[in-house]
Amino acid sequence: MDRQIDEFIDYLRNVKKTSDNTLISYKRDLVRMMNYMSLRGITDPKDITEDKILDYCSSLREEHFAPSSISRHNTSIKNFFRYLLEIGAIEDNPSENIKSPKVTAKEPRVLNAVEIENILSQDFGDDAKGKRDKAILELMYATGLKASEVVNLKLSNVDLGLSCLRLEKRLIPYGKKAKEALFAYLTDARKELSLENSDDETVFLNCNGTPLSRQGLWKLIKVYVKKAGESSDITPFTLRHSFAVHLVDNGADASSVQELMGYSDSNTISRYMGKNVRSKDPYEWARIRN
Repeated sequence: MDRQIDEFIDYLRNVKKTSDNTLISYKRDLVRMMNYMSLRGITDPKDITEDKILDYCSSLREEHFAPSSISRHNTSIKNFFRYLLEIGAIEDNPSENIKSPKVTAKEPRVLNAVEIENILSQDFGDDAKGKRDKAILELMYATGLKASEVVNLKLSNVDLGLSCLRLEKRLIPYGKKAKEALFAYLTDARKELSLENSDDETVFLNCNGTPLSRQGLWKLIKVYVKKAGESSDITPFTLRHSFAVHLVDNGADASSVQELMGYSDSNTISRYMGKNVRSKDPYEWARIRN
């Protein structure tokens, strides 16, 4: 089954042009299922029945997987067996009737002014890593970038003179604090992190001179959230969401915020701006760190 999984991942990568993060999730889910089946003497996808898949799904519930995680596993399994059916590796799809649990959407977290202050105004240190980390957090709150956009940001995307980022068709301005942090990092600290064989274009580098990964970014945020004494449920999406809500709460036009965040569907930004996610703090302010 290991070979079929690798072939499926290659198909998604080369034919469907699936993103790297989705490929990682698919492979992780399918390898987990494969290991479960192998322990029960099943190594050929042809021998996997609907009952066996149902047993596997039950094992996820018994291990207290969240409904959203089980739903994602089911999606991986369904797409895998559809692929096997299409290429003639199996005659029937055992996953066709598998139902995913109902997933209740969780209200997005919105940081208040005190939380933002605690996170962004702490002591990051004067070394290269501290300057990089401060630049990252300031920029994320000032621009609403996604985690993938942060780690893939190129030097050519940054315009320090005009205090903005240029991402494809988007022009995203940022304020004084983000500019100061970026300037300190790019003109000084990045040179210390960059090694002889370092990536020449990626803005944010690890201490070994390679581009910062998504996992590294998540870990970085967790570290500074903990140092600031804030709740551990703050993620890159929390900063992005707070950026959007704070702007609209303070009078920004929703369509302009939609454009800044790169959304083409107005319904997406409408969900961001629902009254149920607005901050109840009367002192909330659209602080793009000026």
